[in-house]
Amino acid sequence: MADTNEPAVEHRDKSAWEERSKAWAKTTAQGKSQDDTLNQIIIAEAAIKPGDHVLDLASGSGNPAVSAALLMDGQGAITLTDLTEGMLANARKRADNLDIGIMHYCTADMTGLPFGDDTFDVATCRFGIMFPEDKVSAARETLRVLKPGGRVAYMVWDAYDKNPPFFVPRRTIAAFFREDEPPIPPRHAMSAPGTLENILKDAGYMDVMEKEVGYKNRVDDLDAYVTNGLNRSHGEKIKDLSGERLAELKQALFDGWAPYSEDGATFVPNCARVGIGVKPS
Repeated sequence: MADTNEPAVEHRDKSAWEERSKAWAKTTAQGKSQDDTLNQIIIAEAAIKPGDHVLDLASGSGNPAVSAALLMDGQGAITLTDLTEGMLANARKRADNLDIGIMHYCTADMTGLPFGDDTFDVATCRFGIMFPEDKVSAARETLRVLKPGGRVAYMVWDAYDKNPPFFVPRRTIAAFFREDEPPIPPRHAMSAPGTLENILKDAGYMDVMEKEVGYKNRVDDLDAYVTNGLNRSHGEKIKDLSGERLAELKQALFDGWAPYSEDGATFVPNCARVGIGVKPS
């Protein structure tokens, strides 16, 4: 289950992101990503290759940086940034478990990066650009630290109603607690086609392209998927539930996922958008 509770604006609510990192530490992968599809998509669009110096923005627990590092096979370097040290600690643990030696870590706001001009060959940002208030300025700051000809790939979530990982648990949990479904979260603020493309163009990138990407994540252990989602995103809400009530909630979530089940597995659609741009030479 995807994360469904998030601060409205990244740089205004650092403490909330730090608090979230504690929940992520309990549920994030300990090594390789359990579902690597979106990581591989953004890595391919960024055209990352061994020997590159890569900047990964809003790295969170290490996606796509860990997957990119494995591809680079010890050649080059990846600098992971995040607003909080707690999130980077999760990424560091994953890298240590996989014996990855090319990772570097820096607590930083993407709207004011502590790097010199023309530093990086490639930049990636998986589900982070949606949160700064001034997205054009954030994209322009990335442009500044890229080398001439350097490439950036931003990934954002597509529309809320295209992404069952978000709306299935949110609607099910709201109904269970007899509450209204919460407003659509800011993670979907850039889902309208052309939004990401226009931001990159306004920031000064050339050869800009935006595309929709999607796939179905096969979930063989629905119980683990639901349990991890509850612990990661709704820990406070469920902490006082009795065992019986928690079992009822989980059953409601199983029922919510029933339309996506086939041949003993659950196939969860994910839909995102990718924007690619190049720094002028």
